[in-house]
Amino acid sequence: MNDSTASFALPPFTTMEDTERLHTFLLAAQDAAITIDCSAVERLHGLTAQMLVVACDLWRRNAQQVTILNPSTGFQEGVALLGLSDILSAEQVIA
Repeated sequence: MNDSTASFALPPFTTMEDTERLHTFLLAAQDAAITIDCSAVERLHGLTAQMLVVACDLWRRNAQQVTILNPSTGFQEGVALLGLSDILSAEQVIA
């Protein structure tokens, strides 16, 4: 991670307000590499997961790096439950 990488840490239980904060972060970080720290996630809100999918796709299309950092068991379980494991696994996201 370099100085131009923007970082956002997801909380243990994501809410609509957290999703709004993630959206604000993503808008502000459009021209930078981003890291999403998922180490604290115990339960992932579906809308937050959808926003991460869109962000990963957009960043990839714009040749920007996006990293899902330290995905917790709760994050991984939430992603699997939503059928997004192929899209939001740490290995798939780093671009």
